[in-house]
Amino acid sequence: MSLIYRLKIFLLRVIGYEKPLRVAILKYFTIKFRQFRPHYETIMLESAIEAKKLNYDEITFIELGVAGGNGIVALEKYKTKIQKIYNIKIKIFGFDYGEGLPNSENTFDLKYAISEGDYKIDKNKLSEKVGTKIFFGDAKDSLDEFVRCNPKNIMGIFFDMDFYTSTKNFLDQLPKFEKFLTPRVYCYFDDVFHDNLCVDEHSGERLAIKEFNKKNTKTKIGYSLDHINNFRFPLGKNLIYIMHNFEHKDYNKYIGIDNSESLGLDDNKTRAKIF
Repeated sequence: MSLIYRLKIFLLRVIGYEKPLRVAILKYFTIKFRQFRPHYETIMLESAIEAKKLNYDEITFIELGVAGGNGIVALEKYKTKIQKIYNIKIKIFGFDYGEGLPNSENTFDLKYAISEGDYKIDKNKLSEKVGTKIFFGDAKDSLDEFVRCNPKNIMGIFFDMDFYTSTKNFLDQLPKFEKFLTPRVYCYFDDVFHDNLCVDEHSGERLAIKEFNKKNTKTKIGYSLDHINNFRFPLGKNLIYIMHNFEHKDYNKYIGIDNSESLGLDDNKTRAKIF
């Protein structure tokens, strides 16, 4: 491809980009620096804030698909800061197949884009860098061991399993650990969108979510509208879902910011905070 033609395409993409250029720059930083994940940090932060309102002293996060380990490293870094700020204990657990992506013959697994062996993990190197407990093998087979760890208040799950089948298999195991879930669980799905792929509700993670919701009544995975007022999750909000655990004993416990005097003429306080 000639330099002039490449420049033309570049300019067309910059001019036609529908979001502020600063968003693209921030996204570039996540590509350039693999452990820069503001969406991970803000999910953990918002979880800690809600946990304190619910009077929880410990919360748990899960990353499904550890691969190179950059996500776990980032979570451990953010955990150190947030634990200190909010005086709350945070635990992290990881799941990974251990040998890269497994073989799949399932049409819904986006085999035209990803293949067996992709994202292989270096177990020895990772063990030297992180202290997080990582369960290796198929998640549906290692969940029993995870449950024996008695995780407290699972408040965030980072899904990066790529395949429809892997995501579905994990969600199908929900009854094994649903007693550890909080009323609302932040679910970050890394692969509900991909700029080079045709990903929609008929394949991949989105199909697994749709089937989960169809099958379950007391637990649902929902997606909020991409509203301009939702500024809390840089680069993440289009990929963030909420798992509603409707029968949790604390589901209806009030965690809002209003009080009996809110919106009165003498109420000059702001109703929302940036931090």
